[in-house]
Amino acid sequence: MYHHFNQTYSKSNLYKKVSEMKNIMLKTLSITLLSFAAMTVANAADTSKAETNMQIKACAKKKQGDWTSYGYKGVTFNGTCEPNADGKLQFKFPAP
Repeated sequence: MYHHFNQTYSKSNLYKKVSEMKNIMLKTLSITLLSFAAMTVANAADTSKAETNMQIKACAKKKQGDWTSYGYKGVTFNGTCEPNADGKLQFKFPAP
């Protein structure tokens, strides 16, 4: 018999309680990880049309390979001008 806060548990009841706690922790961890995964996917969406337009404007009057920068939502991005799928010069992040 095990005593805990004025309660007495048999060995089988104690194992049952521990198993229940493990299940609760596993469910909580799973839900948390799924939530983080969903947020990551939502934030990794393609660039918005407004941001794409800013990237194209940053390369106006530039040549392919020229360094440029542009600001979007309070962040300054630095990179080069490279042709996009439409053949227009567009900002691209430098290769790591």
